[in-house]
Amino acid sequence: MRKFYPLFLLLLLMFSCKNETSLDIDDNSVTPESNFNFGNTVQRNFQGVVLDTGGNPVSGATVTIGSSTAQTNFKGFFTFKNAEVKENFALVKVTKPGFIDGSRVMVPTNGINRVNIMMIPAATTASINSGTTSTVSLPNGTKVKFDGSFKDAAGNTYSGSVNVALYNLASSNPYLTELMPGSLLAANSGGNARIMETFGMVHVQLTGSSGQKLQIANGHTAEMTVPIDASQTSTSPNTIPLWSYNENTGMWNEEGSATKVGNTYVGTVSHFSWWNCDAQFPQAILKVTVKNPAGLPMVNAKVALKRSSQSYETYGMTDNMGTVTGIIPANETLTLKVYDVCNTVVYTSNVAPVTVGTTMTLPDITVISTGNQYIIQGNLKTCTNTDVTDGYVLLRPAAGTNYFQYTSVPVSSTGNFSFNVYSCTANPQFILEGYDYTNLQTSGEIPFTANLPVMNFNNLSVCNSVSEFISYKIDNQNVKYVFGNINAQWSGLTSTSPNIIAKQLRINSTSTAGNAFFMTQNNMLGVPGSFNADYLFEFSGGYFNPSTGNVVVQVTNFGAAGTYIDFTVNGTYTDTNGNHTFTANGHVIRDL
Repeated sequence: MRKFYPLFLLLLLMFSCKNETSLDIDDNSVTPESNFNFGNTVQRNFQGVVLDTGGNPVSGATVTIGSSTAQTNFKGFFTFKNAEVKENFALVKVTKPGFIDGSRVMVPTNGINRVNIMMIPAATTASINSGTTSTVSLPNGTKVKFDGSFKDAAGNTYSGSVNVALYNLASSNPYLTELMPGSLLAANSGGNARIMETFGMVHVQLTGSSGQKLQIANGHTAEMTVPIDASQTSTSPNTIPLWSYNENTGMWNEEGSATKVGNTYVGTVSHFSWWNCDAQFPQAILKVTVKNPAGLPMVNAKVALKRSSQSYETYGMTDNMGTVTGIIPANETLTLKVYDVCNTVVYTSNVAPVTVGTTMTLPDITVISTGNQYIIQGNLKTCTNTDVTDGYVLLRPAAGTNYFQYTSVPVSSTGNFSFNVYSCTANPQFILEGYDYTNLQTSGEIPFTANLPVMNFNNLSVCNSVSEFISYKIDNQNVKYVFGNINAQWSGLTSTSPNIIAKQLRINSTSTAGNAFFMTQNNMLGVPGSFNADYLFEFSGGYFNPSTGNVVVQVTNFGAAGTYIDFTVNGTYTDTNGNHTFTANGHVIRDL
Protein backbone atom coordinates (compact mmCIF):
# COMPACT_ATOMS: atom_id res chain seq x y z
CA MET A 1 0.00 0.00 0.00
CA ARG A 2 2.25 2.50 -1.07
CA LYS A 3 -0.16 5.25 -1.28
CA PHE A 4 0.80 8.29 0.26
CA TYR A 5 -2.29 9.27 1.89
CA PRO A 6 -0.72 11.88 3.78
CA LEU A 7 -1.62 13.68 0.93
CA PHE A 8 -4.49 15.79 1.42
CA LEU A 9 -5.88 14.18 4.46
CA LEU A 10 -8.05 16.64 3.31
CA LEU A 11 -11.48 16.06 2.58
CA LEU A 12 -11.32 12.60 1.71
CA LEU A 13 -9.41 10.53 4.14
CA MET A 14 -11.87 8.66 5.78
CA PHE A 15 -13.56 6.74 8.15
CA SER A 16 -12.95 4.98 11.23
CA CYS A 17 -13.11 1.92 13.07
CA LYS A 18 -15.22 0.24 15.50
CA ASN A 19 -18.38 0.93 17.28
CA GLU A 20 -16.89 0.92 20.75
CA THR A 21 -18.83 2.69 23.44
CA SER A 22 -16.22 2.41 26.20
CA LEU A 23 -12.76 3.88 26.48
CA ASP A 24 -11.62 0.70 28.16
CA ILE A 25 -12.88 -1.50 25.36
CA ASP A 26 -11.39 0.82 22.76
CA ASP A 27 -8.09 0.40 24.56
CA ASN A 28 -6.44 3.26 22.72
CA SER A 29 -3.86 3.25 25.47
CA VAL A 30 -0.90 4.68 23.61
CA THR A 31 -1.71 8.34 23.03
CA PRO A 32 1.55 10.30 22.97
CA GLU A 33 1.46 14.07 22.93
CA SER A 34 1.83 15.42 19.41
CA ASN A 35 3.71 18.53 18.37
CA PHE A 36 1.38 19.02 15.40
CA ASN A 37 0.29 22.65 14.98
CA PHE A 38 -3.49 22.34 15.34
CA GLY A 39 -4.00 26.12 15.25
CA ASN A 40 -6.69 28.21 16.90
CA THR A 41 -10.36 27.33 17.26
CA VAL A 42 -12.35 28.56 14.25
CA GLN A 43 -15.77 28.06 12.68
CA ARG A 44 -15.96 26.29 9.33
CA ASN A 45 -18.64 24.93 6.98
CA PHE A 46 -18.89 21.35 5.75
CA GLN A 47 -21.06 19.26 3.47
CA GLY A 48 -20.71 15.73 2.24
CA VAL A 49 -22.11 12.37 1.30
CA VAL A 50 -21.92 9.03 3.10
CA LEU A 51 -22.07 5.87 0.96
CA ASP A 52 -21.65 2.17 1.67
CA THR A 53 -18.99 0.08 -0.06
CA GLY A 54 -21.44 -0.64 -2.86
CA GLY A 55 -21.80 3.07 -3.63
CA ASN A 56 -25.31 3.33 -2.17
CA PRO A 57 -26.35 6.27 0.06
CA VAL A 58 -26.33 5.61 3.81
CA SER A 59 -29.32 7.45 5.27
CA GLY A 60 -29.86 8.18 8.95
CA ALA A 61 -26.15 8.06 9.82
CA THR A 62 -25.07 10.37 12.65
CA VAL A 63 -22.34 12.80 11.63
CA THR A 64 -20.45 14.69 14.34
CA ILE A 65 -17.99 17.58 14.08
CA GLY A 66 -16.92 18.86 17.48
CA SER A 67 -20.10 19.57 19.44
CA SER A 68 -22.26 19.76 16.29
CA THR A 69 -24.30 16.81 15.06
CA ALA A 70 -26.32 16.16 11.90
CA GLN A 71 -27.99 13.20 10.19
CA THR A 72 -27.58 12.07 6.61
CA ASN A 73 -30.75 12.35 4.53
CA PHE A 74 -32.22 9.74 2.21
CA LYS A 75 -29.42 10.41 -0.30
CA GLY A 76 -26.69 10.19 2.34
CA PHE A 77 -26.17 13.97 2.26
CA PHE A 78 -25.28 16.14 5.27
CA THR A 79 -24.22 19.72 5.92
CA PHE A 80 -22.80 21.80 8.77
CA LYS A 81 -22.68 25.55 9.20
CA ASN A 82 -20.16 27.19 11.54
CA ALA A 83 -18.92 24.01 13.19
CA GLU A 84 -16.09 24.62 15.68
CA VAL A 85 -12.80 23.03 14.60
CA LYS A 86 -9.11 23.88 14.64
CA GLU A 87 -7.44 25.89 11.87
CA ASN A 88 -5.37 22.90 10.75
CA PHE A 89 -7.47 20.01 12.03
CA ALA A 90 -11.12 19.00 11.69
CA LEU A 91 -12.34 15.55 12.80
CA VAL A 92 -15.57 14.32 11.17
CA LYS A 93 -17.13 11.20 12.72
CA VAL A 94 -19.88 9.04 11.22
CA THR A 95 -21.76 6.25 12.99
CA LYS A 96 -24.64 3.95 12.16
CA PRO A 97 -25.57 0.52 13.56
CA GLY A 98 -24.39 -2.27 11.27
CA PHE A 99 -21.33 -0.37 10.05
CA ILE A 100 -17.80 0.16 11.31
CA ASP A 101 -17.57 3.70 12.67
CA GLY A 102 -16.28 6.14 10.08
CA SER A 103 -14.15 9.24 10.45
CA ARG A 104 -12.28 11.81 8.43
CA VAL A 105 -9.53 14.20 9.42
CA MET A 106 -8.90 17.21 7.22
CA VAL A 107 -7.32 20.64 7.14
CA PRO A 108 -10.43 22.82 6.76
CA THR A 109 -10.59 25.66 4.25
CA ASN A 110 -12.56 28.90 4.56
CA GLY A 111 -15.12 27.64 2.05
CA ILE A 112 -17.67 24.81 2.22
CA ASN A 113 -15.45 21.80 2.85
CA ARG A 114 -16.32 18.66 0.92
CA VAL A 115 -16.38 15.36 2.87
CA ASN A 116 -16.96 12.09 1.00
CA ILE A 117 -17.07 8.96 3.16
CA MET A 118 -17.69 5.27 2.46
CA MET A 119 -18.79 3.10 5.40
CA ILE A 120 -17.73 -0.52 5.78
CA PRO A 121 -20.38 -3.07 6.91
CA ALA A 122 -19.53 -4.73 10.24
CA ALA A 123 -20.01 -8.23 8.83
CA THR A 124 -18.92 -11.27 10.84
CA THR A 125 -16.05 -13.10 9.13
CA ALA A 126 -15.95 -16.07 11.53
CA SER A 127 -17.04 -17.18 15.01
CA ILE A 128 -14.45 -18.60 17.40
CA ASN A 129 -14.51 -19.78 21.04
CA SER A 130 -12.72 -18.36 24.05
CA GLY A 131 -10.08 -20.54 25.67
CA THR A 132 -8.96 -21.95 22.32
CA THR A 133 -6.22 -20.77 19.95
CA SER A 134 -7.95 -19.77 16.70
CA THR A 135 -6.99 -18.14 13.39
CA VAL A 136 -9.40 -16.03 11.33
CA SER A 137 -8.43 -15.43 7.70
CA LEU A 138 -9.50 -13.61 4.55
CA PRO A 139 -8.96 -15.03 1.02
CA ASN A 140 -6.20 -12.46 0.29
CA GLY A 141 -3.98 -13.74 3.11
CA THR A 142 -5.01 -11.36 5.90
CA LYS A 143 -4.93 -13.32 9.17
CA VAL A 144 -5.34 -12.82 12.91
CA LYS A 145 -4.30 -15.53 15.37
CA PHE A 146 -5.99 -15.31 18.81
CA ASP A 147 -4.79 -17.10 21.97
CA GLY A 148 -8.39 -17.40 23.26
CA SER A 149 -8.29 -14.81 26.06
CA PHE A 150 -10.86 -12.01 25.89
CA LYS A 151 -12.45 -9.38 28.15
CA ASP A 152 -15.68 -7.38 28.09
CA ALA A 153 -16.08 -3.59 28.38
CA ALA A 154 -15.86 -3.77 32.18
CA GLY A 155 -12.55 -5.64 31.98
CA ASN A 156 -14.06 -8.94 33.13
CA THR A 157 -12.91 -12.23 31.62
CA TYR A 158 -15.25 -13.32 28.81
CA SER A 159 -16.11 -16.96 28.10
CA GLY A 160 -18.15 -18.09 25.14
CA SER A 161 -18.33 -17.59 21.40
CA VAL A 162 -16.66 -14.57 19.81
CA ASN A 163 -17.77 -13.06 16.51
CA VAL A 164 -14.84 -11.65 14.56
CA ALA A 165 -15.36 -9.01 11.84
CA LEU A 166 -12.10 -8.76 9.87
CA TYR A 167 -11.46 -6.22 7.10
CA ASN A 168 -8.35 -5.51 5.05
CA LEU A 169 -7.89 -2.18 3.26
CA ALA A 170 -5.19 -2.40 0.59
CA SER A 171 -3.30 0.57 -0.80
CA SER A 172 -4.45 -0.39 -4.28
CA ASN A 173 -8.12 0.01 -3.34
CA PRO A 174 -9.40 2.80 -5.62
CA TYR A 175 -11.47 4.16 -2.70
CA LEU A 176 -8.68 4.07 -0.14
CA THR A 177 -9.09 7.79 0.54
CA GLU A 178 -12.82 7.43 1.18
CA LEU A 179 -12.54 4.24 3.26
CA MET A 180 -9.64 4.73 5.61
CA PRO A 181 -10.09 6.15 9.11
CA GLY A 182 -9.16 9.74 9.91
CA SER A 183 -6.18 10.55 7.74
CA LEU A 184 -2.57 9.46 7.83
CA LEU A 185 -1.64 12.09 10.35
CA ALA A 186 0.18 10.34 13.20
CA ALA A 187 2.14 10.78 16.40
CA ASN A 188 5.21 8.57 16.61
CA SER A 189 6.60 7.11 19.83
CA GLY A 190 8.52 10.34 20.44
CA GLY A 191 5.40 12.50 20.10
CA ASN A 192 6.47 13.96 16.76
CA ALA A 193 3.76 14.66 14.19
CA ARG A 194 4.22 12.51 11.12
CA ILE A 195 2.48 11.83 7.83
CA MET A 196 2.51 8.24 6.65
CA GLU A 197 2.59 5.98 3.62
CA THR A 198 0.60 2.82 4.14
CA PHE A 199 1.63 -0.72 3.26
CA GLY A 200 -1.61 -2.27 4.50
CA MET A 201 -4.47 -1.62 6.95
CA VAL A 202 -6.56 -4.05 8.99
CA HIS A 203 -9.65 -3.54 11.12
CA VAL A 204 -10.88 -6.09 13.66
CA GLN A 205 -14.10 -5.92 15.67
CA LEU A 206 -14.88 -8.48 18.38
CA THR A 207 -18.38 -9.07 19.79
CA GLY A 208 -19.76 -11.58 22.25
CA SER A 209 -22.78 -13.86 22.01
CA SER A 210 -25.07 -11.03 23.22
CA GLY A 211 -23.59 -8.48 20.86
CA GLN A 212 -21.37 -6.89 23.53
CA LYS A 213 -18.01 -5.41 22.54
CA LEU A 214 -14.96 -7.43 23.42
CA GLN A 215 -11.19 -6.95 23.45
CA ILE A 216 -8.08 -9.05 23.93
CA ALA A 217 -7.61 -9.74 27.65
CA ASN A 218 -5.02 -7.76 29.58
CA GLY A 219 -1.52 -9.19 29.24
CA HIS A 220 -2.42 -11.14 26.09
CA THR A 221 -1.71 -10.47 22.40
CA ALA A 222 -2.81 -11.53 18.93
CA GLU A 223 -0.65 -12.13 15.87
CA MET A 224 -1.69 -10.12 12.81
CA THR A 225 -0.64 -10.88 9.22
CA VAL A 226 -1.13 -8.13 6.63
CA PRO A 227 -0.57 -8.80 2.89
CA ILE A 228 1.68 -6.37 1.01
CA ASP A 229 0.32 -5.10 -2.30
CA ALA A 230 2.15 -6.65 -5.28
CA SER A 231 3.34 -3.26 -6.50
CA GLN A 232 5.01 -2.58 -3.13
CA THR A 233 6.80 -5.83 -2.38
CA SER A 234 10.12 -4.74 -3.95
CA THR A 235 10.23 -1.45 -2.04
CA SER A 236 8.69 -2.53 1.26
CA PRO A 237 11.15 -2.37 4.20
CA ASN A 238 12.05 -5.50 6.16
CA THR A 239 10.75 -3.91 9.37
CA ILE A 240 7.98 -1.32 9.51
CA PRO A 241 6.27 0.57 12.38
CA LEU A 242 2.80 -0.53 13.47
CA TRP A 243 0.22 2.18 14.16
CA SER A 244 -3.19 1.99 15.85
CA TYR A 245 -5.94 4.50 15.13
CA ASN A 246 -7.35 6.48 18.05
CA GLU A 247 -11.01 7.31 17.35
CA ASN A 248 -11.09 9.98 20.04
CA THR A 249 -8.15 12.03 18.74
CA GLY A 250 -8.41 11.15 15.04
CA MET A 251 -4.69 10.33 14.91
CA TRP A 252 -2.59 7.20 14.51
CA ASN A 253 -0.21 6.23 17.32
CA GLU A 254 2.99 4.24 16.87
CA GLU A 255 2.80 0.90 18.74
CA GLY A 256 5.53 -1.57 17.98
CA SER A 257 6.58 -2.90 14.60
CA ALA A 258 5.95 -5.65 12.06
CA THR A 259 8.43 -7.88 10.22
CA LYS A 260 8.34 -8.74 6.54
CA VAL A 261 7.69 -12.44 5.99
CA GLY A 262 7.43 -13.26 2.28
CA ASN A 263 4.85 -10.90 0.85
CA THR A 264 3.27 -10.07 4.21
CA TYR A 265 3.95 -8.12 7.37
CA VAL A 266 3.56 -10.01 10.67
CA GLY A 267 3.26 -8.28 14.02
CA THR A 268 1.77 -8.66 17.50
CA VAL A 269 -0.92 -6.38 18.92
CA SER A 270 -2.49 -6.08 22.37
CA HIS A 271 -5.83 -4.58 21.38
CA PHE A 272 -7.92 -4.02 18.28
CA SER A 273 -9.02 -1.00 16.34
CA TRP A 274 -7.64 -0.06 12.94
CA TRP A 275 -4.01 -1.11 12.51
CA ASN A 276 -1.65 0.21 9.88
CA CYS A 277 1.78 -0.85 8.56
CA ASP A 278 3.26 2.50 7.59
CA ALA A 279 6.45 4.33 6.73
CA GLN A 280 6.63 7.74 8.39
CA PHE A 281 7.73 11.17 7.18
CA PRO A 282 7.99 14.68 8.64
CA GLN A 283 4.99 16.77 7.64
CA ALA A 284 4.05 20.16 6.22
CA ILE A 285 0.83 21.73 4.90
CA LEU A 286 0.02 22.62 1.29
CA LYS A 287 -2.79 24.86 0.03
CA VAL A 288 -3.95 24.72 -3.60
CA THR A 289 -6.63 26.70 -5.45
CA VAL A 290 -7.88 25.53 -8.86
CA LYS A 291 -9.75 27.79 -11.29
CA ASN A 292 -10.95 27.70 -14.88
CA PRO A 293 -9.73 30.20 -17.53
CA ALA A 294 -12.55 32.61 -16.59
CA GLY A 295 -11.25 32.73 -13.03
CA LEU A 296 -14.17 30.76 -11.59
CA PRO A 297 -13.44 28.06 -9.00
CA MET A 298 -13.22 24.41 -10.03
CA VAL A 299 -15.55 22.85 -7.48
CA ASN A 300 -15.19 19.19 -6.41
CA ALA A 301 -12.03 18.80 -8.50
CA LYS A 302 -9.67 16.05 -7.40
CA VAL A 303 -6.15 17.21 -6.51
CA ALA A 304 -3.69 14.31 -6.13
CA LEU A 305 -0.11 14.09 -4.85
CA LYS A 306 2.50 11.34 -5.03
CA ARG A 307 6.06 10.84 -3.91
CA SER A 308 8.42 9.65 -6.65
CA SER A 309 8.74 6.17 -5.12
CA GLN A 310 5.04 5.66 -4.53
CA SER A 311 2.83 3.37 -6.55
CA TYR A 312 -0.43 5.18 -5.79
CA GLU A 313 -1.80 8.66 -5.35
CA THR A 314 -3.97 10.04 -2.64
CA TYR A 315 -6.08 13.12 -3.05
CA GLY A 316 -8.43 15.76 -1.74
CA MET A 317 -11.45 17.54 -3.23
CA THR A 318 -11.69 21.27 -3.79
CA ASP A 319 -14.34 23.25 -1.93
CA ASN A 320 -16.84 25.72 -3.37
CA MET A 321 -14.01 28.25 -3.76
CA GLY A 322 -11.83 25.78 -5.67
CA THR A 323 -9.46 25.36 -2.70
CA VAL A 324 -8.07 22.27 -1.04
CA THR A 325 -5.63 22.13 1.87
CA GLY A 326 -3.89 19.09 3.26
CA ILE A 327 -0.91 17.58 5.03
CA ILE A 328 1.99 16.46 2.85
CA PRO A 329 5.46 14.93 3.35
CA ALA A 330 7.99 17.69 3.98
CA ASN A 331 11.38 18.08 2.31
CA GLU A 332 10.42 16.11 -0.80
CA THR A 333 9.57 16.96 -4.40
CA LEU A 334 6.03 15.78 -5.09
CA THR A 335 4.04 15.26 -8.27
CA LEU A 336 0.72 17.11 -8.28
CA LYS A 337 -2.15 16.27 -10.64
CA VAL A 338 -5.59 17.81 -11.06
CA TYR A 339 -8.47 15.65 -12.30
CA ASP A 340 -11.72 17.08 -13.63
CA VAL A 341 -15.22 15.70 -13.11
CA CYS A 342 -14.66 13.25 -16.01
CA ASN A 343 -11.61 11.87 -14.13
CA THR A 344 -9.29 13.24 -16.81
CA VAL A 345 -5.90 14.66 -15.82
CA VAL A 346 -6.03 18.34 -16.77
CA TYR A 347 -2.91 19.56 -14.98
CA THR A 348 0.43 18.09 -13.86
CA SER A 349 3.39 19.74 -12.14
CA ASN A 350 6.03 19.19 -9.50
CA VAL A 351 5.77 20.73 -6.05
CA ALA A 352 9.07 21.90 -4.60
CA PRO A 353 10.05 20.60 -1.14
CA VAL A 354 8.20 22.29 1.72
CA THR A 355 9.96 22.96 5.03
CA VAL A 356 8.90 20.81 7.99
CA GLY A 357 6.02 22.26 10.01
CA THR A 358 5.30 25.13 7.61
CA THR A 359 2.41 25.93 5.26
CA MET A 360 2.96 26.61 1.56
CA THR A 361 0.32 28.25 -0.63
CA LEU A 362 0.82 27.57 -4.33
CA PRO A 363 -0.07 30.18 -6.96
CA ASP A 364 -3.59 29.61 -8.34
CA ILE A 365 -3.71 26.77 -10.85
CA THR A 366 -5.69 27.39 -14.05
CA VAL A 367 -7.06 24.34 -15.87
CA ILE A 368 -9.30 23.64 -18.82
CA SER A 369 -11.78 20.88 -18.03
CA THR A 370 -12.77 18.23 -20.56
CA GLY A 371 -16.28 18.47 -19.13
CA ASN A 372 -19.03 20.97 -19.83
CA GLN A 373 -19.27 23.91 -17.44
CA TYR A 374 -22.55 25.36 -16.17
CA ILE A 375 -23.31 28.24 -13.86
CA ILE A 376 -26.63 27.76 -12.09
CA GLN A 377 -27.68 30.90 -10.28
CA GLY A 378 -30.66 32.90 -9.08
CA ASN A 379 -32.37 34.22 -6.01
CA LEU A 380 -35.16 33.06 -3.70
CA LYS A 381 -38.31 35.08 -2.96
CA THR A 382 -40.95 34.58 -0.28
CA CYS A 383 -44.70 34.48 -0.95
CA THR A 384 -44.80 38.24 -0.35
CA ASN A 385 -42.00 38.78 -2.89
CA THR A 386 -39.36 39.67 -0.32
CA ASP A 387 -35.88 38.17 -0.26
CA VAL A 388 -35.37 34.87 1.53
CA THR A 389 -32.74 35.78 4.10
CA ASP A 390 -32.30 32.42 5.86
CA GLY A 391 -32.38 29.41 3.59
CA TYR A 392 -30.43 27.23 1.22
CA VAL A 393 -30.61 25.67 -2.24
CA LEU A 394 -29.99 22.01 -3.00
CA LEU A 395 -28.69 20.77 -6.37
CA ARG A 396 -28.31 17.16 -7.42
CA PRO A 397 -28.10 15.14 -10.64
CA ALA A 398 -31.51 14.00 -11.84
CA ALA A 399 -30.31 10.48 -12.52
CA GLY A 400 -27.33 8.19 -12.07
CA THR A 401 -25.39 7.11 -9.01
CA ASN A 402 -22.74 9.81 -8.71
CA TYR A 403 -23.98 10.88 -5.29
CA PHE A 404 -20.68 12.60 -4.60
CA GLN A 405 -21.95 15.42 -6.87
CA TYR A 406 -24.79 16.15 -4.43
CA THR A 407 -24.26 19.72 -3.17
CA SER A 408 -25.98 22.67 -1.52
CA VAL A 409 -25.28 26.35 -0.90
CA PRO A 410 -26.75 28.78 1.64
CA VAL A 411 -28.45 31.86 0.24
CA SER A 412 -27.00 35.30 0.86
CA SER A 413 -28.76 37.94 2.95
CA THR A 414 -30.53 39.01 -0.26
CA GLY A 415 -31.57 35.49 -1.26
CA ASN A 416 -28.92 34.98 -3.96
CA PHE A 417 -27.31 31.63 -4.76
CA SER A 418 -24.85 30.31 -7.35
CA PHE A 419 -23.44 26.92 -8.34
CA ASN A 420 -20.45 26.38 -10.64
CA VAL A 421 -20.70 22.78 -11.88
CA TYR A 422 -19.29 20.52 -14.57
CA SER A 423 -20.74 17.54 -16.40
CA CYS A 424 -19.14 14.91 -18.66
CA THR A 425 -22.24 15.00 -20.86
CA ALA A 426 -23.83 17.90 -22.70
CA ASN A 427 -27.22 19.19 -21.55
CA PRO A 428 -27.22 17.34 -18.21
CA GLN A 429 -30.37 17.08 -16.14
CA PHE A 430 -30.48 18.38 -12.57
CA ILE A 431 -32.99 18.86 -9.77
CA LEU A 432 -33.01 22.15 -7.86
CA GLU A 433 -34.90 22.91 -4.65
CA GLY A 434 -34.95 26.04 -2.51
CA TYR A 435 -35.86 26.27 1.18
CA ASP A 436 -36.95 29.17 3.35
CA TYR A 437 -36.27 28.43 7.01
CA THR A 438 -38.03 31.49 8.37
CA ASN A 439 -41.44 30.80 6.81
CA LEU A 440 -41.16 27.01 6.51
CA GLN A 441 -41.65 27.14 2.76
CA THR A 442 -40.12 25.29 -0.16
CA SER A 443 -39.97 25.78 -3.92
CA GLY A 444 -40.54 22.07 -4.40
CA GLU A 445 -38.25 20.01 -6.61
CA ILE A 446 -37.56 21.72 -9.95
CA PRO A 447 -36.22 19.35 -12.65
CA PHE A 448 -34.41 21.12 -15.48
CA THR A 449 -32.01 20.53 -18.35
CA ALA A 450 -28.86 22.66 -18.35
CA ASN A 451 -28.92 23.60 -22.05
CA LEU A 452 -27.20 26.97 -21.62
CA PRO A 453 -23.81 27.82 -20.08
CA VAL A 454 -25.61 30.04 -17.55
CA MET A 455 -28.95 28.90 -16.15
CA ASN A 456 -30.83 31.68 -14.37
CA PHE A 457 -33.53 31.10 -11.77
CA ASN A 458 -34.41 34.69 -11.01
CA ASN A 459 -37.02 35.44 -8.34
CA LEU A 460 -37.62 31.77 -7.66
CA SER A 461 -40.73 31.59 -5.51
CA VAL A 462 -40.36 29.58 -2.32
CA CYS A 463 -44.04 29.58 -1.61
CA ASN A 464 -45.14 25.98 -1.20
CA SER A 465 -46.19 25.11 2.30
CA VAL A 466 -44.10 22.35 3.71
CA SER A 467 -46.49 19.41 3.97
CA GLU A 468 -44.90 18.24 7.20
CA PHE A 469 -42.12 19.53 9.41
CA ILE A 470 -40.46 19.32 12.81
CA SER A 471 -38.69 22.24 14.45
CA TYR A 472 -36.67 22.04 17.66
CA LYS A 473 -34.37 24.14 19.79
CA ILE A 474 -31.61 23.31 22.28
CA ASP A 475 -30.93 25.99 24.91
CA ASN A 476 -30.34 29.31 23.11
CA GLN A 477 -29.14 27.78 19.86
CA ASN A 478 -30.84 28.58 16.57
CA VAL A 479 -34.01 26.68 15.76
CA LYS A 480 -33.38 23.61 13.59
CA TYR A 481 -35.87 22.39 11.00
CA VAL A 482 -36.60 19.03 9.43
CA PHE A 483 -38.56 19.17 6.17
CA GLY A 484 -39.89 16.12 4.38
CA ASN A 485 -38.73 12.49 4.57
CA ILE A 486 -40.58 12.12 7.88
CA ASN A 487 -41.94 8.72 8.84
CA ALA A 488 -44.57 8.52 11.62
CA GLN A 489 -45.97 5.14 12.68
CA TRP A 490 -48.28 4.03 15.49
CA SER A 491 -47.89 0.29 15.75
CA GLY A 492 -46.70 -2.66 17.77
CA LEU A 493 -48.87 -3.66 20.73
CA THR A 494 -47.03 -3.26 24.02
CA SER A 495 -49.19 -5.90 25.71
CA THR A 496 -50.80 -9.20 24.74
CA SER A 497 -53.89 -8.35 26.75
CA PRO A 498 -56.91 -7.67 24.50
CA ASN A 499 -57.91 -4.86 26.84
CA ILE A 500 -54.65 -2.94 26.30
CA ILE A 501 -54.64 -0.91 23.09
CA ALA A 502 -51.54 1.21 23.80
CA LYS A 503 -48.97 1.14 21.02
CA GLN A 504 -45.62 2.65 20.24
CA LEU A 505 -45.35 5.95 18.33
CA ARG A 506 -42.20 6.29 16.26
CA ILE A 507 -41.34 9.45 14.36
CA ASN A 508 -38.11 9.25 12.36
CA SER A 509 -36.86 12.00 10.10
CA THR A 510 -33.85 13.35 8.25
CA SER A 511 -33.81 16.38 6.00
CA THR A 512 -31.93 17.53 2.94
CA ALA A 513 -30.25 20.09 5.18
CA GLY A 514 -28.77 17.35 7.35
CA ASN A 515 -30.92 17.92 10.46
CA ALA A 516 -32.66 14.97 12.05
CA PHE A 517 -35.20 14.10 14.74
CA PHE A 518 -36.04 10.66 16.13
CA MET A 519 -38.73 10.13 18.76
CA THR A 520 -39.92 6.81 20.15
CA GLN A 521 -42.78 6.95 22.68
CA ASN A 522 -44.29 3.83 24.25
CA ASN A 523 -47.83 3.33 25.58
CA MET A 524 -49.49 5.77 23.21
CA LEU A 525 -53.28 5.50 23.32
CA GLY A 526 -53.84 7.11 19.93
CA VAL A 527 -55.65 10.16 21.31
CA PRO A 528 -54.55 13.70 22.22
CA GLY A 529 -52.97 14.04 25.64
CA SER A 530 -49.90 14.76 27.71
CA PHE A 531 -47.23 12.13 28.23
CA ASN A 532 -43.87 11.92 29.97
CA ALA A 533 -41.16 10.96 27.49
CA ASP A 534 -40.53 7.31 28.34
CA TYR A 535 -38.19 5.95 25.70
CA LEU A 536 -35.76 7.72 23.39
CA PHE A 537 -35.24 11.06 21.70
CA GLU A 538 -32.33 11.59 19.31
CA PHE A 539 -31.70 14.70 17.24
CA SER A 540 -28.94 16.69 15.55
CA GLY A 541 -27.06 18.05 18.53
CA GLY A 542 -27.97 15.53 21.23
CA TYR A 543 -30.14 12.75 22.60
CA PHE A 544 -31.80 11.66 25.83
CA ASN A 545 -33.92 8.92 27.39
CA PRO A 546 -35.99 8.71 30.60
CA SER A 547 -32.87 8.45 32.77
CA THR A 548 -31.26 11.58 31.33
CA GLY A 549 -34.30 13.70 30.43
CA ASN A 550 -37.36 15.19 32.10
CA VAL A 551 -39.56 16.00 29.14
CA VAL A 552 -43.31 16.20 28.46
CA VAL A 553 -44.79 15.32 25.08
CA GLN A 554 -48.10 17.08 24.38
CA VAL A 555 -50.08 15.54 21.49
CA THR A 556 -52.68 18.06 20.35
CA ASN A 557 -53.94 16.10 17.35
CA PHE A 558 -53.73 12.39 16.56
CA GLY A 559 -55.27 11.76 13.16
CA ALA A 560 -55.90 8.56 11.29
CA ALA A 561 -53.30 7.17 8.89
CA GLY A 562 -52.81 9.66 6.07
CA THR A 563 -53.73 12.65 8.23
CA TYR A 564 -51.76 14.69 10.73
CA ILE A 565 -50.21 14.19 14.14
CA ASP A 566 -49.39 17.48 15.89
CA PHE A 567 -47.23 17.58 18.99
CA THR A 568 -44.99 19.73 21.17
CA VAL A 569 -42.11 18.73 23.41
CA ASN A 570 -40.87 20.72 26.41
CA GLY A 571 -38.41 19.94 29.20
CA THR A 572 -34.79 19.49 30.16
CA TYR A 573 -32.10 16.86 29.72
CA THR A 574 -28.52 16.24 30.83
CA ASP A 575 -25.49 15.05 28.88
CA THR A 576 -21.71 15.19 29.29
CA ASN A 577 -21.79 18.93 28.55
CA GLY A 578 -24.26 19.71 31.35
CA ASN A 579 -27.96 20.57 31.60
CA HIS A 580 -30.02 21.69 28.62
CA THR A 581 -33.51 22.91 27.79
CA PHE A 582 -35.33 21.35 24.85
CA THR A 583 -38.42 22.39 22.92
CA ALA A 584 -39.93 20.99 19.72
CA ASN A 585 -42.99 21.31 17.50
CA GLY A 586 -44.16 18.75 14.98
CA HIS A 587 -46.77 18.65 12.20
CA VAL A 588 -46.32 15.27 10.53
CA ILE A 589 -48.40 12.94 8.39
CA ARG A 590 -49.16 9.63 10.07
CA ASP A 591 -47.95 6.86 7.75
CA LEU A 592 -49.34 3.91 9.70
